[in-house]
Amino acid sequence: MIVCVGASASGKTELAKELYKTYGYKKCVTTTTRDLRQNEEDGIDYHFLSKSDFLTLVDKDAFFEVTMYNQHLYGIQKKDVFNHGMIIVDPSGANKLIDQLKNDVFVVFVSASEQTRRNRMIARGDEEEVIEKRIIQDRDIFIEENLSRIDLSIINEDKKIEDLAKIVNQAYKKHLKS
Repeated sequence: MIVCVGASASGKTELAKELYKTYGYKKCVTTTTRDLRQNEEDGIDYHFLSKSDFLTLVDKDAFFEVTMYNQHLYGIQKKDVFNHGMIIVDPSGANKLIDQLKNDVFVVFVSASEQTRRNRMIARGDEEEVIEKRIIQDRDIFIEENLSRIDLSIINEDKKIEDLAKIVNQAYKKHLKS
């Protein structure tokens, strides 16, 4: 399974979409208590749950990990993790998957400059206040030192997303053979 980690607007979601489309990877859908954004679908982008339903699943030990980000709960349900899947998580989630699934996970760290990320958030219509809060918050969270292992680190600045997806796919295939 590919575990993709990167700050807000680093391009991890676009990279994942390209890997799904071109190489046939399947999305491991994570669960959240945040509201649906425009153009998102429940069960496709996330499993959107109320806080009480989410906490009921926590009590039933249904998650590999749970984290709080931007005042919302996010979690990786055990039922949603599978081989040749791909999941996007924060460093804490990646570390918990590494601890539990060992070499069955391939960790890809995606980075981009703060200015590039800011421009992307503006382009997708995020509010200025939200953008600045995420930029500042992500400085402490999405750094390589917060991950117990990184199998591939890519910078998403000036390469085409198709080229980055090809790099990830080739590296993951090598990982599977080792």
